[in-house]
Amino acid sequence: GPVAGQWYLRAPSGDVKSAIGAETAWAVTTGNPNVIVAVLDTGVRFDHADLKTKLLPGYDMITDPVIAGDGNGRDADPSDPGDYVSAADKAAHPSTFDGCDVQDSSWHGTQTASLVGAATDNGIGMASIGRKVRVLPLRVLGKCGGYDSDIQAAMRWAAGLSVPGVAANANKAAVINLSLGSEGACDGNYPEVIADVLAAGTAIVASAGNSAGHAVGTPANCAGAIAVGALRHIGTKVGFSDVGPQIAISAPGGNCVNIA
Repeated sequence: GPVAGQWYLRAPSGDVKSAIGAETAWAVTTGNPNVIVAVLDTGVRFDHADLKTKLLPGYDMITDPVIAGDGNGRDADPSDPGDYVSAADKAAHPSTFDGCDVQDSSWHGTQTASLVGAATDNGIGMASIGRKVRVLPLRVLGKCGGYDSDIQAAMRWAAGLSVPGVAANANKAAVINLSLGSEGACDGNYPEVIADVLAAGTAIVASAGNSAGHAVGTPANCAGAIAVGALRHIGTKVGFSDVGPQIAISAPGGNCVNIA
């Protein structure tokens, strides 16, 4: 199968069955800058050449300064300082980083924001699916992950709902993207938060999870969320993707050597 390039945007052809045919869709519309997609993730690199003209002022919703790694708690700067975990981090905060490996930064939020809304047809970088949509970055994940409470606060803020201690969001999102999750049933405050967000007119799209075929994780398994599974290029489920009846739609998620 393809090993590089944006094959997933092209029309399906040959062994590449899961490509989405974005070029055909772009003949109808290349997106609308009035449509805002909130990306709840590790934050973004505001210096990214393909993103800096597409990003709206977001928010850093991480309350724990140790996980945040930027020296403070919640603030109006969703820049990603890196979600690396060092040996020094583990030594200084063994309980916080218990179960987390020493690792480099993923820059996952910047990758996700780029797929959603990178500047397109500008001669650099990549093409995004939304092309003209704007991205509202919210930082909810840091070193070793994050807390449901921070994610839920970000969901409310993205939908234009009030969050105690945080200034109102002037750029309400039409869609919330959650390329994150955890194992377990939908419980706690998620049902209420999702109901409030949907009532505010904001859609919620969430990853099914990456625990290799286990049950769909939270919040994708919550009623009202649009759960998304991942496909390899030949059209079958990617091995890492979770699976279950909550999945509403699947999309290209990567390539695997084993095409069976």
